[in-house]
Amino acid sequence: MKKTEKIRYEVDPHNRLVYEKTGRKSGVRGFRTVVDGKFVIDKDNQLSYHLKKSQVSDTPHFDSTQYGSKSGELVEPQQLKLKGKWALNDDHDLVLTLDKWGNQIAGNKLTIKSELIDAETNKLSFTLATKDSSKKTQLYVLQLEGAWQADKNNRLTFNIKKEQDTTDKLILKGAWKVNKQNEIIYTYTKTFLKSGEKVVRNITFKGYWDITEKYRITYVLDKKINSSFSFKVSMGKLIKKRLEYEVGIGVTPVKRTISFFGEWKVSKRLGLLFMLPYEKGKLHSIIFGASVKLGKNYNLEFKLKNELGQDLGINLKLSRNIFDNQGEAFIRALRSRKEVSIVAGVGFRW
Repeated sequence: MKKTEKIRYEVDPHNRLVYEKTGRKSGVRGFRTVVDGKFVIDKDNQLSYHLKKSQVSDTPHFDSTQYGSKSGELVEPQQLKLKGKWALNDDHDLVLTLDKWGNQIAGNKLTIKSELIDAETNKLSFTLATKDSSKKTQLYVLQLEGAWQADKNNRLTFNIKKEQDTTDKLILKGAWKVNKQNEIIYTYTKTFLKSGEKVVRNITFKGYWDITEKYRITYVLDKKINSSFSFKVSMGKLIKKRLEYEVGIGVTPVKRTISFFGEWKVSKRLGLLFMLPYEKGKLHSIIFGASVKLGKNYNLEFKLKNELGQDLGINLKLSRNIFDNQGEAFIRALRSRKEVSIVAGVGFRW
């Protein structure tokens, strides 16, 4: 193959790779060839297309930098490496925009007809179907690895780590909400082109909530890899037994209310706890500090603080029974000092 020869790639309706040689750098279209095979994503989040063995004689020799062969010929397993930037389109298909590498044409977009099926703390999974030239259908899964964060518009974003410390971002542009188990549920609509059918899909994120700032709440997925969603929100409000925030989602923000239903407890060792129920009866505590003073009828007035002692703008009133058998001792301390401090993660002393 001449060094000046460029190859244009695309994906056909059956998720097969299609290529055409342009003959020169200008990108003039040439002869199109459809190749049976399957897409594969490696540990570096790089896409390859693995060709079927039966097509050895039908497949031309490609540039050696793309195939790993010193002679420039295809090697076993036959695979074509494709380098570029990952994204999601509006229908949640995986899209790779090719960069300037090898004989690729920079800016060439490969749209893989796929369906987002699962989200883990460090992985995002897609299922896709392909049909080869003999009409045989195969289903398989592609996985990308990375970590989650929320972007400036409070959208769920998956950061894909790549070579040379570069990062691609997959932005989930659909709606998300918090269910009764205090988990984040992402909802999107998938349209199937052949039938025109629209199907609603839900993806559940398994994590837990933390509140460390006045205008921000965090849903932690995996602390070790910094995989979490940190959302900009309104100041929290306490309404009976629920803690409520308002959040705007999207470039043109759609306002939603997030409500956490839980139970307040005091730990002498940890501080003030807000116990939230999760799936299968699991409980996770959000730990607060607080300044406490005595209110009317010997009720206790708490002003919540984070672990740095910063005010969170949330006030609540609780019965002295929150301290169980230590309630009377706590009230005596308040009478003598007017105010007692509870430190998040450390608890209280008097």
